[in-house]
Amino acid sequence: MLHVDQCITDMLHYFISTGERPIVDILQDRRYWVIHIITIPALFISGVVSVASGISFNLAGTPNWLAYLSSTTSLSLVNDRFSVAMYLFML
Repeated sequence: MLHVDQCITDMLHYFISTGERPIVDILQDRRYWVIHIITIPALFISGVVSVASGISFNLAGTPNWLAYLSSTTSLSLVNDRFSVAMYLFML
């Protein structure tokens, strides 16, 4: 009977367990915190620097946000909304 009980518990463990580490073990691991304490601020700082320097706008081919805001002095209104479909069709 012991063998059957062991087989049942092994089978349940097989179907329930995903084989991954529990989240508590991951959060208590020092290596997790060292990696994230370094990478998250580094990603934020690199994003701020790339936008502030304008390199991201040059790569995307769009005007810089300061030049874009200073060049638009009036609102552009759409008077004929159906002409947009014809313009896109001609592309």
